[in-house]
Amino acid sequence: MAGNPSNSPLYVYGVVPSKGTTGPAGAGIDDRPVQLVAHGEVAALTSSVADDFLEAGRQELLTHSRVLEEAMDRSAVLPMRFGVVMPDEQTIRDRLLDPYAEELEGQLREVEGKVEVSIRGIYDEATILREALAENRELAELRDSIQGKPEAATYYERIRLGEMVAQTLDDKRAAAGPEVIERLSAHAVDVRVGEPVHERMAVNGSFLVERKRLGEFDRAVEEIGAEQAGRIRIKYTGPLPPHSFVQLGVGA
Repeated sequence: MAGNPSNSPLYVYGVVPSKGTTGPAGAGIDDRPVQLVAHGEVAALTSSVADDFLEAGRQELLTHSRVLEEAMDRSAVLPMRFGVVMPDEQTIRDRLLDPYAEELEGQLREVEGKVEVSIRGIYDEATILREALAENRELAELRDSIQGKPEAATYYERIRLGEMVAQTLDDKRAAAGPEVIERLSAHAVDVRVGEPVHERMAVNGSFLVERKRLGEFDRAVEEIGAEQAGRIRIKYTGPLPPHSFVQLGVGA
């Protein structure tokens, strides 16, 4: 756990407890060693970068995630937003660890023993369209009326059809999304619900789950997946560091 004798800029991955945390394993960006910059009860996970380091890309993002996941296996961790570089160790202490020490210690206690799980539910387009046509006679009749006709001749009807399908998806999401979130929230400590990123997204939630209850949470996800098989495809990502549940409050 060497220091930064060259005083080169430091990439900051996140914050961990300074006591009881084993030294970082593995390498960081550009294969440089990950080091702890400690101050009181908290420490920053860092690695040095070149003086002309300007832009973090996909490879750096993957490394950022890996370092945090490795840290999560050893202790509580507060992820820093991607791409934060500070000039030196003293700046990290002056701008992050010292002024926010109480806040950081409190958040570390809150996420101790917990992980984040991301749940995305995507409607199967063909299945949902069949449901919509079966449930909405006007929609079915409009679809039938334009089949086999030139696109130019049915331009406005096709726009109307698209609007009706989109509205149907909104209605279904309004019914299914909250139900899934509520069922999974019963097995989580906290939840963050995101906006759908496209019209076929039925569920977009991040859950803070105690490690000891992760099996229970997973079984609930499996039950929902089985019930919605062929209709909503569930994408499970995790366990992850608690990105959605941490606000470091530093303008670095």
